[in-house]
Amino acid sequence: MRSAVILGCAVALWAGATREPISRAQVAVPAQRQATLVAVLPVHGEIDEVTARSLERRVEQAVQDGATAIVIELNTPGGDAYGTLQICHLIKTQFPANTVAWVHPNAYSAGAIIALACREIIMSEGAAMGDAAPIQGVPGVGLTPLPATERAKIEAPIISEVADSARRRGYDEGLVRSFVRLGSELWLLRKKDSTQRAIVDRDEYHAIFGEDPPTQATNRVPAWADLADGAIEPIAPLFTGTRSRDVLESPEGMPTPRVRLAAQERDAWQLVGQVAFADQLLVVRTDEAEALSLCRGTVNDDRELKAWMGASSVVRYSETWSEHAVRFLTSWPVRIVLVIVLIVGFALEAMIPGGFLFGAAATVALLLLIGAPALVGMAQWWELVAVLVGLALVALDIVVIPVGGWIAVLGGAMVLAGLVSSFVTRDISSVEGQRQLLVGIGTTLAGLFGSAAAIWALWRYIPESKFARRATLQEAATTRAGPALLAAEGVPDSPGVGTVLSAATDLRPSGKVLWQRRPIDARTTGDYVNAGARVRLVRCLAGEWEVEAVPDADHTTPWTPQEHTG
Repeated sequence: MRSAVILGCAVALWAGATREPISRAQVAVPAQRQATLVAVLPVHGEIDEVTARSLERRVEQAVQDGATAIVIELNTPGGDAYGTLQICHLIKTQFPANTVAWVHPNAYSAGAIIALACREIIMSEGAAMGDAAPIQGVPGVGLTPLPATERAKIEAPIISEVADSARRRGYDEGLVRSFVRLGSELWLLRKKDSTQRAIVDRDEYHAIFGEDPPTQATNRVPAWADLADGAIEPIAPLFTGTRSRDVLESPEGMPTPRVRLAAQERDAWQLVGQVAFADQLLVVRTDEAEALSLCRGTVNDDRELKAWMGASSVVRYSETWSEHAVRFLTSWPVRIVLVIVLIVGFALEAMIPGGFLFGAAATVALLLLIGAPALVGMAQWWELVAVLVGLALVALDIVVIPVGGWIAVLGGAMVLAGLVSSFVTRDISSVEGQRQLLVGIGTTLAGLFGSAAAIWALWRYIPESKFARRATLQEAATTRAGPALLAAEGVPDSPGVGTVLSAATDLRPSGKVLWQRRPIDARTTGDYVNAGARVRLVRCLAGEWEVEAVPDADHTTPWTPQEHTG
């Protein structure tokens, strides 16, 4: 008997020492939370449209695998507003009803908005969520101030989203608005003869007590732990402008939405403290979130999550390597590099015929520029077609049928339009669409300037390098070796360096010159040369000669060369 008592005391002491915040949930798992297979979808880092596409794919896979509950694990500093709204829409329309947000350990900005959209929120110890005001940043510049009208335009859909989440999930609407908008001042009241609590603004406080509420220097309400005690019922939410219907979808035990309090209830209520401040966006820690009825429990790892959900197994569905790759390839620094590779590769292919390596590099860069965002719906295939057609027109004007450059200009415009358009995924009339357009123009122009600098540097090195000779399958021929090589091609002899020849076609910079009435491939060392103009041989290469315009020559007047005999 004694040993049984000792054993019982030891078990009790062990249970007390190892008791975790989840223990209250372990007593009984509500039916609507109960799940057999729980799918955990980690969302780490910045949130964007790739995140939205990834979550859509992962939840489909989880449901196919038999998951009866979805847990979105949030550890994010925020992210793209449009992608965030996409995710919230998916949660409310396509995700299973039993979808829970797990703040582990931080969900700021976009992360907080996504958490509010879920049926319930759980948090790890010391976690934080909030600070969801929209900001605007320009790559390479940083954060830029938003004019009042633009801020209101961006805030409107976010405010609408969090208000809808509050009405669905039973949160106080004023409280969730204070995550997004500065100027909110809120106080927590407690009924003297019960555990009922309410969050009021300055006007409602004045209507109840006949005076302005006291302000505090800190945003910490005392005795958070007592306010979050399971014996205290959740805060009765106040909805503003709500529809005449029961808007609460979950969770169980949520109180009926309250009406605004009035002066006749003055003696029944007492002030607990201020919870939101006019000059601060709301950020809450785990204990504060529980006290304010935002957080439903504390969960620190998958084992505790499994017990909290009453599940038999927990499976994680992470982003794939391809989704990580798409996110990397669609970042603006990488896209600048790809634009440079595209233009430089195309230019070198035109200047050094046969250099298929340059053309291959340009092709790969083009596919990554347009193809990567297209895989996740961030670009349209017509943009790829526009860039391809534009490049083809530029090549047509330079190499095949030179007609003064206007075809090349048209082709260049199509290339630029296709590249810039690949950045814009929103309505161009929206603030976000216009921001994307500016980012696209800036990134493309940065790539163009970088390309010009790279081409200028490479032009001095590539033609003389061994790499260029190997890449173009050519070897430099001396003037002594030139006749033998040309003889193998049916040309009996070659002119000496300095010989004046005639341009058979426009040289832009590649084309043909006449030697013994035979057209020979040639390219200029500098300016474009019109057909019929005089040029001087500078270097003799196997398969192509290098020439320069004759100084002080009239390039518009045709000239008939002499008959060279070698």
